[in-house]
Amino acid sequence: MFQQEIQRKIEDFRELGFPKYIPRDNKVPLVDYMATAIIGARRSGKSFRALQAAQELIDRQILESADQVCHLDFDNPILAEMSASDLHLIQQIFLKTYPAFTQKTPICFIFDEMHKIQGWEAYVTDLSRNPNWKVIVTGSSSKMLKHDIATELRGKSVAAIVYPLNFKEFLRFKGFSQQPHSTKGQAEIRRLFDEYLKWGSYPALAVMADDYPKEEILREYFDTMLLKDIIQRHQISRPQQCIHLYRYLLANIGRSQTLQSFYRNLKQAGFSASRDMVRDYVSWAVDSWLFYLVPLYSNSMKEQERNYKKVYAIDWALANKNSSTWDGSLSRAFENLIFIHLHQSFHRVHYYLTKTKRQEVDFIAVGGNGEPLAAIQVCMDISREETLKRELEALGATARYFNIKENYILTYDQEKDFEVAGIKIKAVPVWKWLLENLPG
Repeated sequence: MFQQEIQRKIEDFRELGFPKYIPRDNKVPLVDYMATAIIGARRSGKSFRALQAAQELIDRQILESADQVCHLDFDNPILAEMSASDLHLIQQIFLKTYPAFTQKTPICFIFDEMHKIQGWEAYVTDLSRNPNWKVIVTGSSSKMLKHDIATELRGKSVAAIVYPLNFKEFLRFKGFSQQPHSTKGQAEIRRLFDEYLKWGSYPALAVMADDYPKEEILREYFDTMLLKDIIQRHQISRPQQCIHLYRYLLANIGRSQTLQSFYRNLKQAGFSASRDMVRDYVSWAVDSWLFYLVPLYSNSMKEQERNYKKVYAIDWALANKNSSTWDGSLSRAFENLIFIHLHQSFHRVHYYLTKTKRQEVDFIAVGGNGEPLAAIQVCMDISREETLKRELEALGATARYFNIKENYILTYDQEKDFEVAGIKIKAVPVWKWLLENLPG
């Protein structure tokens, strides 16, 4: 039974080839003697990125054609019933299908959802010992979370994280073809940015022409992440209090939070969770890429733990459409969007409180050596004098203290250069900043 299904899937791919996809920008490392695990948020495009990696091998002439790609999806009622001892059939059947291929033939194996097979990691590790063969595994985040990779593949893998679309990728998915510096091109970029801000960064939504199903899809995504990546995975016996907490966090993206505030919210809602359980709920949501907790920038771990953290979601539209309360404002989404871009671009991202007045700087972007590289305030509208003064004062003090050269106020559509006591600060429309500061 397994043999026939594997043969059928190999023949189907042989006939159909690569499905149509839009290229993504993130890098996927393929290293001899190691498997590649493509991990990340659910619905972010991991499977298509794996196929793109195979196409890149063809473009580099490491593979001659798609015939040297073995692609199997284990989200299949027959293949999902395989045991680890059956997996060796894959390369046997593939090599039998192509009699000219040997163990010296370059081959790329792509396995989607292989975590459904108990003991899959030993097979993948063994397969990747052949330096001519590249092995890529992807899977839903319920079984391919950040902390699982090191355990299941025992240090025999390299990981590539796939996020939902950055703004440049979003423009590509929307078919943007104007000259970006022309008047018409910039008008179109601004229109598409408004759509990006409203509906978020998931690839499937970007290619939809109609808005009608998007809200329902965002709700389905959230429900699936909750059920499969958190509730089922951790066997949560009281899911309602867990769901309540997550909807509360989605309603408070960009705001300061503490473990005590999480606990207090559940108590006020009539739930009886302990502080340890609340800590677990939050940790599990972070592990599944639903939330990010951003700490204070400090060299002292104790100081980081003493201060509040700021909460952001993997996608700002997902947060708005699934929060317990939302007034229709996009200001929090605006800040969340900027955080996700920084998170992909820099080693770490923090907020900061100035030493004397304890004024908040929204983001400090930190490089690999631990030094702050950029200070950023987020303000959609700086037309009010008191607002602008507050943002400039906090940025100036922070830049002076850390000797930061890149200092920005990111706005919706305002642009201007400032200088505060010798510190240069640029106010830049965020759509322009997103295109000039690409992740990588």
